[in-house]
Amino acid sequence: MTRGLLRAAAWLLPLAALLYLGFALSDLDLSEFGSYLNSRVLGVACIVALLYGAGLYLLAFAWSACLQKCSRNPVSPEAAVQLYAFATFAKYLPGNVFHYAGRQIAAARLGYGQKAPAQATFLEILGHLAAVGVILLALLPFTLSGLAALLSLAGEQLRPWVFAGLLCAVAGIVFLWLSPKARALLPSLDIRLLSFVGLLQLSFFALVALLGVWLAIPVLNLPQEAMPLMVFVYLASWLIGFVTPGAPGGLGVREACLLAGLGGLADPEAVLAFAALTRGAFLVGEALFSVSGFLFRPGQEVSAQSRPSATAR
Repeated sequence: MTRGLLRAAAWLLPLAALLYLGFALSDLDLSEFGSYLNSRVLGVACIVALLYGAGLYLLAFAWSACLQKCSRNPVSPEAAVQLYAFATFAKYLPGNVFHYAGRQIAAARLGYGQKAPAQATFLEILGHLAAVGVILLALLPFTLSGLAALLSLAGEQLRPWVFAGLLCAVAGIVFLWLSPKARALLPSLDIRLLSFVGLLQLSFFALVALLGVWLAIPVLNLPQEAMPLMVFVYLASWLIGFVTPGAPGGLGVREACLLAGLGGLADPEAVLAFAALTRGAFLVGEALFSVSGFLFRPGQEVSAQSRPSATAR
């Protein structure tokens, strides 16, 4: 049943997002779209791309710390960057599955086996969800009135996306709860690892939020008191795009959520420009980070004497 729900979501949710985007674009005055993309905004977007690409090193080191814990073998910083960088941009080809599978194959070739990289990736996904969830909870007291206003102004638009997000979250939780394979991926943890990885994950998503605010200031032209609500909707759209199966990099889903969620705060054309800028800047940042992987050599493979044991595999 869980697999059936995930397969149905993999087809229906991205399709629904694309249909929504199509209908939304048909109602917009795209002639005003270019007015939001002035030289100042594009300059900010270029700096955002560089900072976002640099921020991905935080995720690379967090994943490598999990890999080192699960395999009980050292992971050099060079190997961490190369393993993480080569697969990062691949999620835009056939989707997130290839992104994780490519990293899995590369780590196995270096001698870390199959189970340890899968455990590290599993912990990374849980870390993504937890870090974004913590930031959303921290923002919630500052956004309650704004969220209520958004739901009243754009309730008909937001309800399907709220339902879609809840459906993905419930399907994921049920899958993790019922799947023996998923439970088997949970390694023994310690406080130091959780603290280190949690700090890196929180730092990365705090950076993502700040970069979103930096782009939103000149494009959306929101009052200062509306910024916490903008960040809440922005990160919530990222989270929904992340947990939606079948959407490569959340493509289409995040943009649809931004249009639905921020439509009550700014002009739809400005929201569309903001969605395009964030997607473009982050895509360029991921491409630069992927290219940086060629500057690092992973060093020697794990030797036969120090390879993970059969249980670690």
